[in-house]
Amino acid sequence: MGNSKSTPPKETSGDVTPDVNLEQYRLQHLKDSNDCRKKHGAEPLSLDNHLNKFAQEWAENLAKLNVMKHRLNNKYGENIAAGYPLSNVNAVKMWYDEVQKYNYQSATFAAGTGHFTQLVWKDSKRVGVGIAKASSGMYFIVANYDPAGNVMGHFAANVAKP
Repeated sequence: MGNSKSTPPKETSGDVTPDVNLEQYRLQHLKDSNDCRKKHGAEPLSLDNHLNKFAQEWAENLAKLNVMKHRLNNKYGENIAAGYPLSNVNAVKMWYDEVQKYNYQSATFAAGTGHFTQLVWKDSKRVGVGIAKASSGMYFIVANYDPAGNVMGHFAANVAKP
């Protein structure tokens, strides 16, 4: 979970459509994700239309509620981020920066590294990306991964050193 500002805006309602080209945003997000994955020997992800819709639905829900939380009972891996203005919000970079905290020796889930490990998880093959803007100006970004990463007992095989 990333947040480029420490003070969250007030609760929002109404239109949550982002003022960005969604297709271009998704393609840039995919490129940035695959650049990170390449450093760790993971194959490139591909964009998935079903996952795009799934992620977009959740991003819009988060923007309407103006709250950061993961979807409950989610069968997909999920990374979320929020911040404003959008020019200060690079979700992939925020998630990847957790690499500095990851312990390759223990090769297990640890607080503060789950976004990074999901991002570079070798067994994940497809991603969907959603972005929504709350009326307060806060942007919510959601990425869903299939198959899901962060599976206990499989970190060593899926999260390689750069």
